[in-house]
Amino acid sequence: MSAPSPQEFRELVRSQTDIVGLIAESIALQPRHGGRQYVGLCCFHDDRNPSLNVYPDRQTFRCWSCQTGGDVFTFVMQHDAVTFPEALEILAKRANIPIPQKLGGRPEGEEINKARILEALQWAEREFHVALVSAPEAEPARRYLLDRGFSLESIKKYQLGFHPDNWNWLEQRANGKFSPKVLLDSKLIDQKNGRTFDNYVNRVLFPIHNERGQAVSFGGRILPGSDHPAKYWNGPESPVFHKSRTLYALDFARDEIRQSKSVVVVEGYTDCLACHMAGMTNVVATLGTALTDQHVTALKRFARQVVLVFDGDEAGQRAASKSVERFLAQDVDLRILTLPEGQDPADYLKAHSVDDLRKLVDSAPEAWNFQYRYLKTEFGIETVDGRQRVLEGMVNLFAEVPSLQGSLRESVLVANVAHRLSLSEASVQAALKDARDSKRNFGRRMNDAVEPRPFTEGAARIIHRRLNKNERVEYDLLESLLAAPQHFHYYEDVLFEHPFRNTVLAHIWEQCVAECMENDVLTFSGLMSRVQDPDLTNLLVWIDEQATAKGIAEKIDKSVEQTPTDGGDCPPYLVRALENLKWRSEEESHQVTAARLSQTEEDAAIEEENALLMQAAAFHQQRDIRNATG
Repeated sequence: MSAPSPQEFRELVRSQTDIVGLIAESIALQPRHGGRQYVGLCCFHDDRNPSLNVYPDRQTFRCWSCQTGGDVFTFVMQHDAVTFPEALEILAKRANIPIPQKLGGRPEGEEINKARILEALQWAEREFHVALVSAPEAEPARRYLLDRGFSLESIKKYQLGFHPDNWNWLEQRANGKFSPKVLLDSKLIDQKNGRTFDNYVNRVLFPIHNERGQAVSFGGRILPGSDHPAKYWNGPESPVFHKSRTLYALDFARDEIRQSKSVVVVEGYTDCLACHMAGMTNVVATLGTALTDQHVTALKRFARQVVLVFDGDEAGQRAASKSVERFLAQDVDLRILTLPEGQDPADYLKAHSVDDLRKLVDSAPEAWNFQYRYLKTEFGIETVDGRQRVLEGMVNLFAEVPSLQGSLRESVLVANVAHRLSLSEASVQAALKDARDSKRNFGRRMNDAVEPRPFTEGAARIIHRRLNKNERVEYDLLESLLAAPQHFHYYEDVLFEHPFRNTVLAHIWEQCVAECMENDVLTFSGLMSRVQDPDLTNLLVWIDEQATAKGIAEKIDKSVEQTPTDGGDCPPYLVRALENLKWRSEEESHQVTAARLSQTEEDAAIEEENALLMQAAAFHQQRDIRNATG
């Protein structure tokens, strides 16, 4: 059997990818209208009310707030920051579809792309796990994990692994499967002075997954007795692994987080898995970094309440305080829990039951109270300077939450702080206003350095309805074509004589022509497969939704039942749309005629003036007939 063409392969991958299942791997979706539509918090902007809509019947998505939209390929491209060929390979592997060797014209010998990196990491995850459960040299690692409370079942479930004490073990096993370049880009190996060597040597390994459950890196822990200074070591960042975006065990915790609407965040993977093995599965962990805005955004998609669990020591208290602003700035119900006696979650669960831990989580104080107590301990309120510092800390925190301004909650918090610091509410409100003004002045960001994509501005103009009269005629015509693409052949002659002038609409029309020439039929899915630019796919989804909301396809079908016109068997609705485009040319021709007439000199030839007057009269007569017939 011959290999599929690039177009056929794209369509195969698209048909085997359910967009609801794909997007649900990244955000929580709720069905609407009997499952004809799904909604969720958009992952492409700071979304507080569900504005991302997913349409299973069209296999498209759209956010009505940030105007991002498209198909399965667009979602992966935007979400994972990858190119179209990379998104195609990622989705093909997700659907277990074999990838043709010469896909999309990729140069022979080019091995570095994110799909290939993910494949190498998945292979390494299996190699490390097999080594842990069966290799004789992994016996100390198996003993260590069993002593820490890991059962054989949990070792298998979380695919824990081990890298033997051999600096070329993985590279040797990869020979013939993955090139050294792929292993380097995957951060499975490193190089120095021209020589390569494995990472993670002689460590117990905890695979780090992305939201889709794909291995993107590993966390390594040295065995007891090792003299290595770094007890824990997370893999370096790579094209598929970013510590500021990734949360450990989110793929395992996602379902419970959705159900409970609450997520618990701990500081390390051993603490996280200790909670999971105890039965508390809505727990994730950061990876050696402070919480970032990307972490907050990821968690907010699944849960309204976030409980940060920190060690009870001084370092844990400082880390908790630094995390408060990031969460509150995104309007999350944030609670802070510091465990007693400096314990971490794993230690606490050794001495207490999981129900005891759940009770502590449920009673964790709101971030406001935690932050006040922290600032009070740090500066005291016995002096004027101390009270001023506490006040500044609290109003700066309030200023980070846009939705707080003018709300009843703000009034309660201002009154609370004023009472605790023995200040007037007016003085606290004035300090808060100053903090907000300072934040606005400081927080203006410039995006001029970002080079726009070729269709970004033009597509945005259409979506925001900033079209002139003539462009609107073109848009209406294209909208009717996408609503009823089976009538494509009626458009060809007219658009050959009166082509689109708007560059974005003209490009889409060119893709329609190419699709019809290649496959003898124009379909929306085929057009989406052909158009790879994310701005254009976003625009196509928007046009499709506009046409659906207006019932354009139904109007076209209904017009067929009306009295036939000079358009033959062409639906009268389309006849009118095509005539509008022709009429635009007639109007422009008349404007030229009128301009020439106005410029005619008094001594111009009578014949030329009469000819121009006759043209003008004919135009006005035609316009009167057009207006009379609607």
